[in-house]
Amino acid sequence: MTAAASIRLADYTPWAFELPAIALNVNIHSDHVVVTSRLSLEPRRPGEPLVLCGIDLAIESLAIDQTPLQSEDYSFNDGRLTIPDVPGQPFVLETCCRLDPYSNSSLEGLYASGGLLSTQCEAEGFRRISLHPDRPDVLSRWQVRIEANRSSCPVLLSNGNAVREESVGADRHAVTWDDPFPKPSYLFALVAGDLREIRDHYTTASGRQVTLRLHVEEGDEPFTAHAMASLKRSMQWDESVYNLEYDLDEYNIVAVRHFNMGAMENKSLNIFNSKLVLADAETATDAELERIESVIAHEYFHNWSGNRITCRDWFQLSLKEGLTVFRDQCFTAALHSEAVKRIEDVAMLRNTQFREDAGPTAHPVKPAEYQAIDNFYTTTIYEKGAELIRMLRTLLGPERFMKGMEVYVQRFDGTAATTEDFVQAIADGATSQGEPLGFDLDRFKRWYHQAGTPELSIDRQWNPESGELTVDLHQATPPTPGQADKQPLVLPVAMALVGKQGRVGEEQLLVMEAERASITLQGQPGDTPPALSVLRRFSAPVHVRLEQPLEECLQLLASDDDPFCRWDAAQRLARQVLLARAENQPKPAVEAALIQALDQRICAYDGGDGMDLAALLALPGMAELEALQSPVDPLALDQAFRAWTQEMGVQLQTSLRSLLELTRADWTLAWPAGQGGRALTALAWRWLAAAGHTTVQAEALAAVSGPSMTLARGALRALLPLERAEREQAMALFYERWKDKPVILDAWFAMEASAPRSNALERVQQLLEHPRFDPLAPNSLRAVLGGFTANVQAFHAIDGSGYRFMAEQIAAVDSRNPITASRMAKVFSRCASYGPERQKVMREAIDQLASKPLSANTAEVVQLLTT
Repeated sequence: MTAAASIRLADYTPWAFELPAIALNVNIHSDHVVVTSRLSLEPRRPGEPLVLCGIDLAIESLAIDQTPLQSEDYSFNDGRLTIPDVPGQPFVLETCCRLDPYSNSSLEGLYASGGLLSTQCEAEGFRRISLHPDRPDVLSRWQVRIEANRSSCPVLLSNGNAVREESVGADRHAVTWDDPFPKPSYLFALVAGDLREIRDHYTTASGRQVTLRLHVEEGDEPFTAHAMASLKRSMQWDESVYNLEYDLDEYNIVAVRHFNMGAMENKSLNIFNSKLVLADAETATDAELERIESVIAHEYFHNWSGNRITCRDWFQLSLKEGLTVFRDQCFTAALHSEAVKRIEDVAMLRNTQFREDAGPTAHPVKPAEYQAIDNFYTTTIYEKGAELIRMLRTLLGPERFMKGMEVYVQRFDGTAATTEDFVQAIADGATSQGEPLGFDLDRFKRWYHQAGTPELSIDRQWNPESGELTVDLHQATPPTPGQADKQPLVLPVAMALVGKQGRVGEEQLLVMEAERASITLQGQPGDTPPALSVLRRFSAPVHVRLEQPLEECLQLLASDDDPFCRWDAAQRLARQVLLARAENQPKPAVEAALIQALDQRICAYDGGDGMDLAALLALPGMAELEALQSPVDPLALDQAFRAWTQEMGVQLQTSLRSLLELTRADWTLAWPAGQGGRALTALAWRWLAAAGHTTVQAEALAAVSGPSMTLARGALRALLPLERAEREQAMALFYERWKDKPVILDAWFAMEASAPRSNALERVQQLLEHPRFDPLAPNSLRAVLGGFTANVQAFHAIDGSGYRFMAEQIAAVDSRNPITASRMAKVFSRCASYGPERQKVMREAIDQLASKPLSANTAEVVQLLTT
């Protein structure tokens, strides 16, 4: 294993040239593609050589101002074209390169996906298409001509507006696209192939007509209505909330089966993983429908927060991704439930990003260096980055924050900006009327440069005579790789007091900027202090260290008016129960109190929107529990989950059966209506099936063949832990029904791989040889291998067989798709948290992986794991 050299933020310098215009001609043939480019270059620092990037390209010709270059005029080594002697005034470089997209399994650059040719250029994929600086601070106006056989590629798409179509011989045609807005190469996109078009229109706030087109493979047309409606909702929301209007005549979305990411925001031509486009209630769950709506919104919102204003360099990745995640979170919250969306986002943050912060791959929202930028498309960049934006809005208030957004867009439209540019623009807009900012801006910026999750420790003193609660807070961030010493951060801490009848007094926002802070909250005099509702709406992405007795948690669960804090109180109690059971030291009092509290909540449900109740009843994730156990024993935690699920099914059976009857009316309602009832149905099935209720197991089996994918998958999840005939029957039914739909069949692969079986590893090996498994599709790989890592008993087998198997698979995937492999390698990131015996066999597997010839992407991750 040889790691690549690091690229450092401190070494950033602007490119030595400007590139205001590019004319690209892409000539597609059955076994190769020829790309000719015309780069209009303007020296910024005359005398410097011209250096361009190119990978897997065969140079056929080079010319400067129509004068051909000879081999001695340039060098082309290690992915770099260097021309040492170029004119000191504006000139045109013409390049002609040949490439083979049909054997490109990396899914970067131009590659084949089924019968399509498609591109993925973020972050550094364009260098696999044509010679180019391939850096985000080089913005150009692009004109692209695509030529191909009409019979095999009737659809030819690129960025901007189609300005010309032409016939070229008997069976060839060409389309020319013009994009009037300067963009970097990572936003270039091209799709060529035989696709079916679904067309609609949108009228912008200013009255301009925009043609909307979704392009899918034949037979997938019926599954596009949800995606189209989601796009139109996104466009309207961005106009009404941010006053940002779409700027071109057409907007295209293409669904591609083979795609490393969820989707890509290429200017006006968004390329999507087909899983995030093709859906209706029969083929996708409620959660997947909401996810599709959210991702379509995310990529559309990038038109301004990412495209019109792009990143100066890849260290600024969260400039576009953190901001756009924040925007899509707000969009989903506005259309559905703000409280439930916040709970879902916090649960995801705790189980993924907090885990990342606590491991060997921890990094700041704005890294100082990297070896492979693809490794930094992480929850830290995206979700933690979004939390930083949310904190700014909390600190400033919505109106002042939006004034800052207006300044940001006006100031940086058409440019490549930095996170410092963004934060300063927000501050300038917020203080434009002379108001003080209210916090130290430089201290807030530390969030971007400091890795790790801060820990907020809280102590309290109650004065029964005055009714005052003094709250003392202390913040500290644990050391992370390369950052031993941490500085205090700006923490907005929202808190309130809660009595038995509800909130006491007003909510307070403490802006904590130093290591320690104190605040006094006014309650009612008396011997019993009110409960402390702290970090309301999860006002800062921190761990809270606060001793809260059982009665206080129950009071918050019963009476807090903040839905997040109610949920968090239930989560605190559930964590206590599960961790105690995993240590074989159960807490009967806590268990009984939690069961009683949940029973009261279930019995109080009257058939309204049940999403808040479903969220409240959900158990903490495995990753969150692992962070609280030392050393981590995954097998004991898994057993605790199973036992507690069974116990809840036994203790709550009467109210759960009543709940099932009450939610039946929601089963057939069209999304988003009824999703709360369906979520509660799935939860009740899971608990009751675990408790051995055969009638529920039979009902779940029947639902697998029903019209609702939400209920079908909920039924399968209820049956999956049970080694019973009903499970095998249900899995067989699901397979037979959906075996010809790869997008849906991936769910079957994932469930098969995660099902607890004595021969689970053998079953996973069989799945990898299954005739309908596609080893080149990242979705399929994530389904089987990701499903296996979720199979706790098999993956964490104490003999290390699961770890060794994953190391072998990651190395095999790396040879053809480094991006997917490097992300899978992070499954070993918790190695140091396990006990000595398990840690030893996992480290052997990591060493096994490190001994292989790895890509720069995977080598960087493995190097961090072995440090």
